[in-house]
Amino acid sequence: MYRRLFLSVLLFTGIVLAQPISTFRVEFDYARFSYDDTTDYLEVYYSFAQGQYTPAKIEGANIGQGILSINIRDAQNDSLIVNKEYGFRINFDDTVNYSPDKNLVGLVAFVLPHGNYKLRFLGYDANFPSRRDSVVTELSVRPIPRDRFSVSDIQLASSIKKSEDQKSIFYKNTYEVIPNPSGLFGEQLPVVYFYTEMYNINKAVFSPTLKIEYLLLNSKNLPVYRRAKFVKRENSSIVEAGTINVHKIPTGTYSMVVSVSDTVKMLQAVISKKLFIYNKDVVDTISDKLADYDYIASEFAAMGEEEVAESFSVSKFIASKAEVEQWGKLKELDAKKNFLFTFWKSRDQIIETPDNEFKREYFRRVQYANDHYGTFQKKGWQTDRGRVHITYGEPSEIERYPNQVDTKPYEIWTYNSLEGGVMFVFADLTSFSDYQLLHSTLRGELRDENWKRKVESL
Repeated sequence: MYRRLFLSVLLFTGIVLAQPISTFRVEFDYARFSYDDTTDYLEVYYSFAQGQYTPAKIEGANIGQGILSINIRDAQNDSLIVNKEYGFRINFDDTVNYSPDKNLVGLVAFVLPHGNYKLRFLGYDANFPSRRDSVVTELSVRPIPRDRFSVSDIQLASSIKKSEDQKSIFYKNTYEVIPNPSGLFGEQLPVVYFYTEMYNINKAVFSPTLKIEYLLLNSKNLPVYRRAKFVKRENSSIVEAGTINVHKIPTGTYSMVVSVSDTVKMLQAVISKKLFIYNKDVVDTISDKLADYDYIASEFAAMGEEEVAESFSVSKFIASKAEVEQWGKLKELDAKKNFLFTFWKSRDQIIETPDNEFKREYFRRVQYANDHYGTFQKKGWQTDRGRVHITYGEPSEIERYPNQVDTKPYEIWTYNSLEGGVMFVFADLTSFSDYQLLHSTLRGELRDENWKRKVESL
């Protein structure tokens, strides 16, 4: 998607955030977007209150002076990639534009090759250099998958509106997006605006529509807000700009989650972003109780250690890489049970109904696999045929060859609805009724054009 590269930008805004002027603070944030096959587009956002700078007499006027510095290094060899400084002035005598609590908000952008980086953001008062604030973080710039859909970072914003002003420093893809680098919402900013981009939504997608879901998770990893919609996969990329009203949500740290799902193949792309909500007069007397009630009423609350482990193993076929990694870090049983509860609650496609239709269909397939594909040593869901059935559903046709003279028993499954028609070949190579996947024409599955040689009897 086309963007301009701005090297130095500033904007006076009327946004007021609760921040003691005696404490010098510069807010920084960033978001990564796809640029081309070898690079990403990194946007760096910053904001600071005017009143925290120290005025000095310059040419008869009271002038505050600030410096912003951005340093980017290659994490592998520590070579310097970006080293930029931006200076600015604040006229304390300008009664129209100056206010101690008024924030300056800005954006700078860089095109970075794929790789790992160390970022250092520094802001300080040029008239009083000891007043400064800095942030150091690590950043990975990875190529987006070219053979399936994916989603960019989430940009949190204080305002998003349709715009035709392509000269605005905050214009992109028909929107003017004013960043909120602090990630603070609530009393002063009761609406969370967010912007993200989705790529390759017409590749390796098997459902006629994609499900896009927005969640706000509290510190217990339970949803306090959830909304879903379905979009047609007509274009290769789309832009999603939305809002969440948080004026009734209690003070705390939250995770904004955006997920894109193919409901047929059960694939999912997920991205999350931390944000903070401050509503001092909102007392949390309901949401946690309701969430706890839903959890207690679920089957996960009564599970033991072995049941929890097996439940996630069964669910791994549709888990994202990030979810698998998160699961691996969990040690406590209660944390694992809460994870499973949220895992399935976030995949509820029709949130208006009490039933989780997606989960019910998934475990119907698991039960079918256990009933039809189990062996002496494995449950049906642990076999190759079981996994394929759970992931893709009932095949359109099955050709069985159980008693051929010159071959071992094998089966050919055909799915007419996937990629215009695909096949899976399974064979019982060990004579223990454990049919192994030998070959498939579905993208991303095991492919072996010489599979026939493996089923030939010696």
